[in-house]
Amino acid sequence: MKFFPKEKEAFTLIELLVSLTLIAAIAAVSISSISLFKRQAMMGKEMTAARNLMVAFNLYSNDNDGAILPGYKTDLSAKNQWGETLAAPVNARYPWRLYPYIHDVTGTLVYNGNEPVFNHEHGDYLVSVSPNLGMNTTFIGGHFGSGSLLRPSARVEERVGPFCIRHTSQIRYAPNLIVFLSARSNPDEAWEGRGYFEVQPPVVLRKNWESKPWSQDAKPDEHGFADLRWKGKAVAAMLDGSARLFDEEELRDMRHWSPLAAEADLKDDAFPPFYRKR
Repeated sequence: MKFFPKEKEAFTLIELLVSLTLIAAIAAVSISSISLFKRQAMMGKEMTAARNLMVAFNLYSNDNDGAILPGYKTDLSAKNQWGETLAAPVNARYPWRLYPYIHDVTGTLVYNGNEPVFNHEHGDYLVSVSPNLGMNTTFIGGHFGSGSLLRPSARVEERVGPFCIRHTSQIRYAPNLIVFLSARSNPDEAWEGRGYFEVQPPVVLRKNWESKPWSQDAKPDEHGFADLRWKGKAVAAMLDGSARLFDEEELRDMRHWSPLAAEADLKDDAFPPFYRKR
């Protein structure tokens, strides 16, 4: 009896198409998983940076008799990594004034793809204006520049109350108050960089944010330069040193921005009516 070898079965066109579809699906899932993991790692890095900024923020107060780091002030000294004295407005913003307590520009101030600003020929300026996290300059430390929404002064505080925390002795409701927040700058600005040195609250003397929901396509200043880049949430460094995520609804709550709003339990106003009507 003769035995003939069985012919090898070839893949049909349908089987090939099914196999290719499965391979493509697996590849897509793998790429998606890698992308998700990368985004999670980047968010984790920003959370760590937020906590590190608060360590530096508190060390600044310890070295300055309890004074809170000003959000924007031109008469303060600041030096870059080479020890060179920086002039206004570079010295006015928080990054280089916190640098002595950080010594980690590309890990705490600029990171997640924003590092090129540090190596730019105008790096001192760009780091000062485009850090990944912006400071709540209106209510923490104070904004003393021409772009201030409400400049701290005895006259202003007589009318609206002690609205800005400028000394550790004034701190209340620390776990609720934002100091630093994920930020972005206007895309049409001349500088390079993805962040911004300040974030502005939804309300001060009047409404400051647009009513429409935040979107990536909206102009950054329409929502106070806040960047909800983590799936609709922003990383916040709180006054108690912790870091957390806020969605847009939470960010519109003035109790997270203004110490007077936190004290009076005001969600939609920066100051109690008693102060606003004086």
